[in-house]
Amino acid sequence: MNPQDIAEGFVKDVYASRDIRLCDKKFLEIWPKLKAEYGMNTGLTLEISCTYRSPKAQNDLFQIGRTKPGKILTNCDGYDKISKHNLCPSRAIDVYALIIGKAVAVWDIDAYEALDKLAKQFDLIWGGNWKEFPDRCHLELIS
Repeated sequence: MNPQDIAEGFVKDVYASRDIRLCDKKFLEIWPKLKAEYGMNTGLTLEISCTYRSPKAQNDLFQIGRTKPGKILTNCDGYDKISKHNLCPSRAIDVYALIIGKAVAVWDIDAYEALDKLAKQFDLIWGGNWKEFPDRCHLELIS
């Protein structure tokens, strides 16, 4: 059995995950370095909010702002248009910033600007640079 079959067998019952082990191995290598550099550059700590996301979880997010109340969060429905989160291993992560030593999330847009430089340093795409639908909390591998 190949590793992809094992991963797909495991995630078939997973709605969504924050587990870095469900990401492409490149993320496993760079995540500790990226997190450390972000902390040194900003004085904040970076945490993962999502790695793998099932098509159902993706579609639930897609429905927000469409059939569910709220602001539109994504243009990927998980079925016809998939996200890099929907692949296993995942080729994307979503992150959030925390004040070091406190369980307080920081959602100030400026807190995520440091990801632009770090994404370039680690050969990633930063969703904050997307013109049509900026996603400052999103990092993905270059295809």
